[in-house]
Amino acid sequence: MPELPDFDFASAIGAATEGISIQSLMLYIPSHDRRGRKLAAQQRWLDEATDLLVSIGGGVTIPPPYRGGWLDPQREETVWEDPILPYTYVHAERLEARAAALREFLHRMGRETGQGEVAVEFDGAFFRITDFDPE
Repeated sequence: MPELPDFDFASAIGAATEGISIQSLMLYIPSHDRRGRKLAAQQRWLDEATDLLVSIGGGVTIPPPYRGGWLDPQREETVWEDPILPYTYVHAERLEARAAALREFLHRMGRETGQGEVAVEFDGAFFRITDFDPE
């Protein structure tokens, strides 16, 4: 796609130019534990995640259901699940202010849902948490 020099997109669509969010934050809410057992409380984790994302970005979007798989290294087979991937476009100052709460949530979710790994996408990068903070 060719670049449009000196094109002010915000003005063209009538949007404010202050407070533009360019970084997105997406959380992976699992449907199964590391042994492939279905979680009974996925909705509870989603509710908590969406509240946290709203506090960071001012809103949240939950795309249609996904189907995903990951390799169980012990059994050398793919474990299939139905993760929910809510995301927000962040306000940088809110993300910085809520970083400790985000960490606490992700590590607690990993511990309490028996995950081998918790995944987070931020600014186009994929992060894996495998060592969870103690309670």
